[in-house]
Amino acid sequence: MLYFGGLGAIPYFEPDEGRYTEIPREMLALKDFVLPHLNGVLYFEKPPLYYWFNALSMAVLGVGEFSSRFWSAMLGLLGLVPVFYLGAKARPGRTAWLGVLILATSPLYLALAHLTIIDMTLTFFFTATLACFYLASEEEDRSRARWLWYGAFAGAALTVLAKGLIGVVLPGGIAFAYLLLGSRWSVLKQVPWIRGTLLFLAIALPWHVLAALRSPDFLWFYFVHEHFLRYLTTVSDRTEPWWFFLPIVIWALLPWTAFLPASLASLARPAALRETLFRRPSPELFLWLWAAEVVVFFSLSQSKLIPYILPALPPLAVLAALQVDEVLTRRQVPAPWLKGLLLLALLGVALFGAAFIWAGLGKIKAFSPPGAVALPLLLAGAGCAALALLAAAFVAAGRWKRAVPAMALCAAASFGCMWSAGPAIAQNRDVKGFAAFIQSHEQPGDLVFAYRFYPQTLPVYLRRPIGVAAFEGELAFGISKLPAREREARFPDAAQFAALWNGPARIWCVADKDALKKMAKDGLAAPVVLMEQRQVVLLTNHPLEGSRP
Repeated sequence: MLYFGGLGAIPYFEPDEGRYTEIPREMLALKDFVLPHLNGVLYFEKPPLYYWFNALSMAVLGVGEFSSRFWSAMLGLLGLVPVFYLGAKARPGRTAWLGVLILATSPLYLALAHLTIIDMTLTFFFTATLACFYLASEEEDRSRARWLWYGAFAGAALTVLAKGLIGVVLPGGIAFAYLLLGSRWSVLKQVPWIRGTLLFLAIALPWHVLAALRSPDFLWFYFVHEHFLRYLTTVSDRTEPWWFFLPIVIWALLPWTAFLPASLASLARPAALRETLFRRPSPELFLWLWAAEVVVFFSLSQSKLIPYILPALPPLAVLAALQVDEVLTRRQVPAPWLKGLLLLALLGVALFGAAFIWAGLGKIKAFSPPGAVALPLLLAGAGCAALALLAAAFVAAGRWKRAVPAMALCAAASFGCMWSAGPAIAQNRDVKGFAAFIQSHEQPGDLVFAYRFYPQTLPVYLRRPIGVAAFEGELAFGISKLPAREREARFPDAAQFAALWNGPARIWCVADKDALKKMAKDGLAAPVVLMEQRQVVLLTNHPLEGSRP
């Protein structure tokens, strides 16, 4: 219910869901599964694994919101499996199920399991890689350990096909740090290096070779521009302060985040450090190194987006689960400060729910018209706040066996708040109605353009690429590889588009409302407004019956 209920109920969100739906749609249309295309031009920013998954679901289920989001939800669920085994290895008993419960109900994990983006695919294979590494390093049965090592090599290869070189850089760095601090270099003798490397290359190498053979510019753009320049420079225009991910991590696992300081304090005790460092394997050390390296790596990057932090959540969920298990089994009486942190975290969740109650009452213009009651927002917010307060009451009373399920429910309810706000958020740039209008009114010879921006979801809903005027953005590389005549026809500059707009052919045009002011300056005749959303409009250059200028 949490992962698949209502999965296709909300239109695509701009821009990512449009992009990662259109690329596999074009793969199916072009029957080209090697060179990704976006809006009809080459697009090498990401490797193809997620595109292949989406192409498969679209081939079976058709193009739509459910099929596009299917693999994020499925891999989100499957990602609970390695978390279970990590928890079981860390401590036999209920820790495995607690880790699953915590991650499965975490608001950020749930949210990204509902979106057509690459990060859940990356996180699944990233988690599988490191889980196989850790389990193999602790496995005494040689046959079972060998298969786990193969799983680590295969997982790393699939992580590379999901998001690029971080599939080996980050897991390799985490494994190296763990072996170094634990003085466990003997583990490396167990690794089937030759067969494992051959398996890695057999999975990861073919697509890279085929893409390089078919496009001479692939290697430079994909490796240099998309890996090194994006990480080291501001070329992607996604700069944020170094501490950007810290509040996101705190929120991502609320209210479970309150247990993490206790885990860190337990590991940092001198006696624990003496046992952990250079003496014995420690799941806590491994999990903290995993989470910390992910956060630090992306914090140092010049390109930061909220989903980047997702691979840090599985180890943090297991670490929180270990502390919850301590409380439930009463190995230790919870310290007063831990209770205080939990109550503070639950208050934060309650306030989060209260914000959606306020929005549901029509008090936040971005979510509903002033004074209008939005019942889904109101109910979701009330449920979230009520569950958080109920959990807080159980915590205050020390009734932990009731507090834990209540915390899981309020965490899941905080995701429910976000999903209930989804239609209002998507409506800002929703062009689904625009596409339906165009399809019902267009005639042969009509042209469809976007003006001064690229609405990623419009080609998806139209089931074909569109023209883009006076804008290139992330399409710049692909546009530069087009013949001059095709580039002028499909991606004209402002002057070239003015000649088309002022000509006899009907043009259906989607524009950002802020760009309307630039039309006259670009020499375009006054447009006819056909439809409006909050931030975008559908225009045409020739009046339709009943339309207005």
